[in-house]
Amino acid sequence: MNSRRSIRLALVALLTLVAAALAPGAITGAGAAATAYTDPLETIGASERAGYGLRWNAVTPETTANLDSKLNNVGVTEVLESANHPARSCNAAERGTLPTAPTASASFCWDTGDATTPDWHPQSITSSGDADDDGAWGTNRLILAGWSYVGTGTGDARYNTVRVAFIDYNNPAAPKYRWVLLVTPTSGGENFARVAAHAGGMAWYGDKLFVTGQQGHTNAIYVFSMQHILQASVNSYAIGKVDGGYSAWGYQYVMPAIGSYSYDAGACTGNVNTAVPCVGSLSLDRSSVPDSLVTTEYLNNGTKGRLLRYNFGSDYLLNSSSASGSFVPAVQGYRSGVGNMQGVLAHNNVWYVAHASASSGVHGHLWGQTTTRSVATCGGTYQCWAEHPESLTYWQSTGQVWSLTEWENLRTVFAVPLSTLPS
Repeated sequence: MNSRRSIRLALVALLTLVAAALAPGAITGAGAAATAYTDPLETIGASERAGYGLRWNAVTPETTANLDSKLNNVGVTEVLESANHPARSCNAAERGTLPTAPTASASFCWDTGDATTPDWHPQSITSSGDADDDGAWGTNRLILAGWSYVGTGTGDARYNTVRVAFIDYNNPAAPKYRWVLLVTPTSGGENFARVAAHAGGMAWYGDKLFVTGQQGHTNAIYVFSMQHILQASVNSYAIGKVDGGYSAWGYQYVMPAIGSYSYDAGACTGNVNTAVPCVGSLSLDRSSVPDSLVTTEYLNNGTKGRLLRYNFGSDYLLNSSSASGSFVPAVQGYRSGVGNMQGVLAHNNVWYVAHASASSGVHGHLWGQTTTRSVATCGGTYQCWAEHPESLTYWQSTGQVWSLTEWENLRTVFAVPLSTLPS
C-alpha cells in the first residue's frame, strides 16, 4: 500500500541482506518467530474469529434520497459515454513491471498525466466480471480501478481521498476511462464530503461497490451503489456544497456512500496480528457457497497476516447473524506466512496472495496457498509476479485474473489466466 511506501523504502537495505542470508521464500521479521512464505496456511479458530466481525452502518434512505434530489443521478452507461481519458499501450519501462511467469494475456497503461502523477496512486481493481457472473453490467464490460490521493503526505488535508476510474472495456483494443470521486453524505443529505480511505481493495457485487477504509480507524469497508452516481453542478477545487451548486474537486461525477462496515471490536491496529485486523485488500469469491468477500491485511515481512472470509446475504450486502441485523461474522480465517500482502483472491478453496517487494525494480511474488501447501508462480527467487503489485480480481466469464501496479511511471493494468496461477 502506498501509505506504507516510506516503510518499504526504509526496509530496502535490510531486505536485501535478509534475502542473501536466507533460503528463497524465508523471511524473518524483527521480534517475530521465523516464518517462510512456503509455510501452509494456519487456521484461525472460531473463538479468535469471533473478535473479527464487522457491523453494518447504513446511511438512511431519507439521506440518500435527499442528496439524490440535489443533483442529476446518472447511470454507468452515461459515465462511460463521457470517458475523456484514453488508455494507451505500455512503454518498455512499464512493460518491464508485468509478470514474467505467467506472462500477461492482456495489458494497458494510463494516459500520460495519470501514469506520471506522484499525487495519486492506483490501489485496487474490480470489474463487471465481479458485478454479474455473465461478465457485463447491462450491455457494458468495464473495469474499475481505485486510486488514493497522497499529495504531500499524511499531513495533507485531502490525504486518502479516493477516486475511481470507470474504464470502458467494451473494446479491449482501445480502453478509455472517466474519473468518479467517492464521497459520503453529510447534513442529512444536504451536503457531501470526501471519503477518507486508502482503497487498498475493491469489489463490485450486484449494484454494490465495496472499498476498503484506512489503517488505524474504525471503518473497515465503505459501500457505494451503482444506482447513485451523481453529476456535480459546479467545477471548482471544493468538495461539497458551494455557491451555485455542488463541486467535486473538478471531477464530473461523485458516488455517495450508502453505508459502511465498522470493526465490531473497535479501531484496527495495522501492526500486530493478534489485535483487530485492518482490511488491507479484498475481493469477491463466486466459487464459495454462498458468494463471499475475502480480505487480507498488510503486515511487514515476518508477521503472519490474516486472511478472512465474510459471506454475502440479501441485497448484495454481507450476511448478518444478529437480531439487530447489523453484525457480520468472519466465517473463516487463516494466517499466511507471506509478508507484505497487497492483494488477495480466493477460488475453489485456494487463496492467492500477492507479495510486494520493498525494493525498487524488484518483482513481487504470487502465491497459491491452502492449509497443506504454499506454492509460488515460479521457483528460484519467486520474483516473477508484477513489480509493486496491488489488489487482485477474477473475471469469471473470461477466466482471467486482473491486477495493477502502483508506482509512478511504472503503472500497468494487466490480466493473466487463472489456470496459470499456482494451486
